Amino acid sequence: MIFRTFPIVISVDWPSLWQWSDDSIIGSLWLATNEILSDTTNGLLVIWHDSPWLSALVILGGLSALLTNVHTRRHSWRQNKAVQSALDALPEAVALFDPNGRLAAVNEKLASLMPLSIEPTLYPDMNAEDLYSQISPDTDAIVQARKRARESASSQDATLSFELPSYGKQPLLVKERRTDNGGTSISVYGADHLANLRFSDPLTALASRKRLVHELAQRCSRTRGELALIIVDLKSFRQINDSYGRAVGDELLKQTGLCLRRAVPENALIARTGGDEFAILMESDHNREAIESMVVNLLQTFRRGLNVEAMNVPVRASIGIAYAPEHGNTVSALLRSADSACAHAKHVGDNSLVVYNCDQQKQAKHRHQLEIGLQQAIEKNELSLQYQPQIDIRSKMTCGMEALIRWHSSEFGRVAPADFIPVAEETGIINRLGDWVLTRAVEDYQRLAKFGTSPTMLSVNLSRKQFEGGQIVTDVDRLLSRTGFDPNKLCLEITETALSSNSKKLQRQLLELTSLGVRLSIDDFGVGYSSLLELRDYPFTEVKIDRAFITNVATDQHSQDIIGAVVDISRSIGAEVVAEGIENQEQFDQVALLGCDRAQGYFLCEPMPATTFPDVVLVK
Repeated sequence: MIFRTFPIVISVDWPSLWQWSDDSIIGSLWLATNEILSDTTNGLLVIWHDSPWLSALVILGGLSALLTNVHTRRHSWRQNKAVQSALDALPEAVALFDPNGRLAAVNEKLASLMPLSIEPTLYPDMNAEDLYSQISPDTDAIVQARKRARESASSQDATLSFELPSYGKQPLLVKERRTDNGGTSISVYGADHLANLRFSDPLTALASRKRLVHELAQRCSRTRGELALIIVDLKSFRQINDSYGRAVGDELLKQTGLCLRRAVPENALIARTGGDEFAILMESDHNREAIESMVVNLLQTFRRGLNVEAMNVPVRASIGIAYAPEHGNTVSALLRSADSACAHAKHVGDNSLVVYNCDQQKQAKHRHQLEIGLQQAIEKNELSLQYQPQIDIRSKMTCGMEALIRWHSSEFGRVAPADFIPVAEETGIINRLGDWVLTRAVEDYQRLAKFGTSPTMLSVNLSRKQFEGGQIVTDVDRLLSRTGFDPNKLCLEITETALSSNSKKLQRQLLELTSLGVRLSIDDFGVGYSSLLELRDYPFTEVKIDRAFITNVATDQHSQDIIGAVVDISRSIGAEVVAEGIENQEQFDQVALLGCDRAQGYFLCEPMPATTFPDVVLVK
């Protein structure tokens, strides 16, 4: 029997939190030749002594002998229980590679970071890049981090230290060390929390977002065919949650998960990735038409409604699809493309399907630039208000003024409200923006009042997001107290689509606003889901008919019937009716015959700055 001994010396690269012995020589590694096992087995045996640090004995010493023949005998590490036990005893995740760059062994901690278990027989087919793609979601970040580490290394044999993004909240610290025989050892620190990742959503029993990202990393690095990533966003979930309670909302999410399971192939991965967002990952087999047809059928099922608590609940959804590798061959790129397609579907309208293309990415970038510009617009004094008069149909006199926000960006020029208001709502800027509009409008009205040129009523639009924040009543009360503004002259407008049927929270806020003395108007009435009778559930004193019904009112009997019905119901609750979007004399005459109280539109008067707002506007 032949023995060789190797001294083990502590490396300066090991974490300082390890409490080592004062003596740097903490043990010896004994390697026996193949006579120990049998005459026919080219095996390796490890014997240790004089050290409790089993990990150091394996990692820091004698690796050249251990790795010499590992690529020719795939099971050598597994067969040698002593060596594997030593690896598994390490406090961090560790992998060993032979001189040819092929994976030789991993310990249990590293294996637990991989989404799928890998048989030891497959180790020689894996290199370091394959390993990193298993434990980190961003291939581009991996390449750049290793490149920077090599460039900053003092020598070719120096230990490489770099950070990689993880599937958790904290990054991973990775150290690559060269072994004596030209192989490589890789240690991963700060990864303990990854082993306990939850891969299942507890409510729906679907996969979690973390599981989806793991699976994406696996398939992006291994699958040669085409993948389809489908993002499903429920647009009506918040409304249902507010209207019927959290229990019904949770049941809707469960039923949505079941609906997705029935709609997609069995081998597809379905995940709940957010509160009201789901994702489907599947192989497309280059049959995009079949996948998109499947999604269209899914939207039709949503539209017909899901059975929730003995109720049939129609579901509004937006769906985006991205295909790998065309739309991204890394986890981050494919997720970004699918999210971009889904975001575009939201703007297209309810129950829409959008497949990613480069134009969407440009639009998403533009929206992000708008967001940055909006953040600075107030400080840069780029925002302004214009006011459109409301005309009393009987007297033909100005009776009100509606504040309309305008943005003249130093970077983009004039930006339409239809472009920047949705961005403000999605990003939360709308709360600050809405407060600025309300304050400036009140100040402008008070200046006009000093010169006797103010109309009876000031109308200001509110976003549903301002109600969701829960501070709107306090903000209005504070403004009225600070400015001394007469609340009877303030009318706050909220769009019909912002209403939630039987929403107790919204009803309470509206009642609190009326208790302050302000008037309330429902804007764009007729385009949402509210019935005429539901007007009685809210304390509105004004109903503004959407311009869609005004366009053909002079010739379309259906539009006339709807407007007539709105007028009748409004009269029964003591609310006035405003026809907006008047563009010609025929429209004005018809809404007057149907009983509307007031009108506004470009035919009557265009929006104007407060400084040029007239006292009286006569109909042309």
